[in-house]
Amino acid sequence: MLRVVSWNINGIRSPLQGMVYEEPSNCAAMAMGRILDKLDADIVCLQETKVTRDVLTEPLAIIEGYNSYFSFSRNRSGYSGVATFCKDSATPMAAEEGLSGLLATHNGDVGCYGNMDEFTQEELRALDSEGRALLTQHKIRTWEGKQKTLTLINVYCPHADAGKPERLTFKMRFYRLLQIRAEALLAAGSHVIILGDLNTAHCPIDHWDAVNLVRLFKAASQSWIWGSRVASFMEKESLV
Repeated sequence: MLRVVSWNINGIRSPLQGMVYEEPSNCAAMAMGRILDKLDADIVCLQETKVTRDVLTEPLAIIEGYNSYFSFSRNRSGYSGVATFCKDSATPMAAEEGLSGLLATHNGDVGCYGNMDEFTQEELRALDSEGRALLTQHKIRTWEGKQKTLTLINVYCPHADAGKPERLTFKMRFYRLLQIRAEALLAAGSHVIILGDLNTAHCPIDHWDAVNLVRLFKAASQSWIWGSRVASFMEKESLV
């Protein structure tokens, strides 16, 4: 059985500070390794890492026994970002940054992009510029003993600021791009799990503001989740 953990870490360096203080002789790599070991998962998906390539240190990124993959914000430092750590035993057969394919290196990419003609190239670049999506593709064995492909899409979806209507547009376009990519992967025969921080409450129990639940669940992002196939991805594919 494959154990997958998702965690909005709110800064990948934050939890390390206490552990390094507790055991000053340990370096960041040992502290990060201990955190991963305590989570006891084959794959750990982190959101809101808040690091850019220029400040990511080797001890934080290279952990013994794991393969790590990062996506960074290209516009702001200390903002957004996702990371996926896979145990050596769960090393992906393919990995890719972003949803659009524009960040693909064409060497070990996941592929299967679907029809993105409704987006301009500029819009696709913008949607992938904030470090909000990582894909890893794995070979798994079902309960029936059949070998299948599983694609994990680790996302930190945009937040919609009430005072900035353009961010709601950005968020909904990101959701649309996510949906296109996930459906293309499904059509190609892969199982798909979308996980991470969707920045939208899936059910009432997922939100702290019970007083405004009626308003909340009439929001555009909530309507999109229930009106798209993403709800079925979360409910059905998560059982794989």
